[in-house]
Amino acid sequence: MTNDQSEIEDVKSLNDTRNLKSSEHNGRELKVTSIESKRAAYELPDSAELIVGPIRTTFVCSNEGYYADIDNNCQIFHICHTAFHADGTSEMQHWSFLCGNQTVFNQFSFTCSNFKNSIPCASSGNFFYLNANMNVGPDVPLHNEQDAANAVSLISDRLAQPGLAPVARPPAGGRPPFRG
Repeated sequence: MTNDQSEIEDVKSLNDTRNLKSSEHNGRELKVTSIESKRAAYELPDSAELIVGPIRTTFVCSNEGYYADIDNNCQIFHICHTAFHADGTSEMQHWSFLCGNQTVFNQFSFTCSNFKNSIPCASSGNFFYLNANMNVGPDVPLHNEQDAANAVSLISDRLAQPGLAPVARPPAGGRPPFRG
């Protein structure tokens, strides 16, 4: 048995647990395997703890939406979604994601952003209610003026902290300089 035949036999033996796709390339049959799996709560990339530190698995989905994980310094966020099944039952699905290095989940914007441009992590719970505005319809804004004012005051307070670089603002009556 040749080495190629041995590899094909190994792949065939995995057929019961994996999806196999076949294609032909330059006269040779190629087998590509893929494992069907669902992402789950706290299923994060390898070595995530090098960025976050010890990961606390305390967050539990109770409502649909996007949520900062306050117990993990908002470096992790969760998506919660209710799935309705044909038999009439439902379940809350929960996926966890890691924000990129040196970013945190900003509960106001539902994005990972630089620490200094985000609301403080400890204040994230005060913005969880914004999830109720998602998927309501095109005529319902995600934020109202009061939401924006609350977020700006928190971010402005953070920018005023010693040790943080000031934010560049355009000169009065003009555009900011181009920095390509």
